[in-house]
Amino acid sequence: MHRPRRGRTVVADNMKRVQILSIAVDRVTMAEAVERCLGFIDAGGPHLVVTPNAEIAAAAARDPDLAAIINGADLVVPDGIGVVAASRLLGDPLPEKVGGCDLATNLLAALERRGGGRIFLLGTRPEVVAEAARRLADAYPHVDVVGWRDGFFRPEEEPEILAQIREARPDVLFVALGSPKQERWLHRHLRSLGVPLGMGVGGTIDVWAGAVPRAPEWMLRANLEWLYRIVRLRRVSRSVPPLVRFALAVLGERWRRGRSHK
Repeated sequence: MHRPRRGRTVVADNMKRVQILSIAVDRVTMAEAVERCLGFIDAGGPHLVVTPNAEIAAAAARDPDLAAIINGADLVVPDGIGVVAASRLLGDPLPEKVGGCDLATNLLAALERRGGGRIFLLGTRPEVVAEAARRLADAYPHVDVVGWRDGFFRPEEEPEILAQIREARPDVLFVALGSPKQERWLHRHLRSLGVPLGMGVGGTIDVWAGAVPRAPEWMLRANLEWLYRIVRLRRVSRSVPPLVRFALAVLGERWRRGRSHK
């Protein structure tokens, strides 16, 4: 089995980031993002990967602490066509959407191809994360699921969870606590855990378990997965207001940049 090579440091290249309101997103393709993640694993820990969509970008614009966590991450990828569209509207286009679920799944496939790795799953309901661990073990036999824990834990249980992760010694920690809770949790604990790569994955564990379906293929190709999630998960009242705020903020930023260039 492949074992990570330790010692090499991989840092974020802020010169290649695109500013979207209060956050900066890496100018990477999916393939490049996967390679960066493999490099983080080889280098040792800790490295934080964040996958903001338009909702998270809108939240960060109103929350300086969240914006600081995102901007301090080692890799920030555009999880949603809204962020990519905003970059184009602002005149500094990102190459493509790099969805968090797809990035996590492609990383598992890359680890399988090169001989394996160790992963830990944290989040969602107990029966769901257990099923995800079982399915991943079947799908990627060279990738060891070295531990899992549901996301419904009390504050007093947190030291036990942290000890469980440290003892498991994963190369990758996938955290599905919902955003921005998962980003805050990783920012607070990743350095002390000694995990090379920590990534907030939202509903990805539910998808891996088969508990939540992905959008139909035609919607994925048309970049309409965001619409599918809003309707399928009945998130209209939760998701639409921040999306509207994000769109208006981007249009306002474009107008300000246009005036400044006159």
